[in-house]
Amino acid sequence: AASEVVARALASDPALPLAAGGGAAAGEMIRVNHYGAHARRESVDACLTALGAALAEAGRTVAPGAAHAAVAEVWDGS
Repeated sequence: AASEVVARALASDPALPLAAGGGAAAGEMIRVNHYGAHARRESVDACLTALGAALAEAGRTVAPGAAHAAVAEVWDGS
């Protein structure tokens, strides 16, 4: 469930701007706060790193390089 993945990610860094979704999507949605003070590429990258590690610990296949490349493409246009 999303809440378990978020809990694992936050265990590595409780200051990350992450939350499990609410309502009907609570078990499936993860929110990355990327606005306001967290509107920095570093914040998004840190969240993706922690989420990737949490998913890997749960036995899921992850592609951290692809996730970070997508951030770079959108953020920097590179």
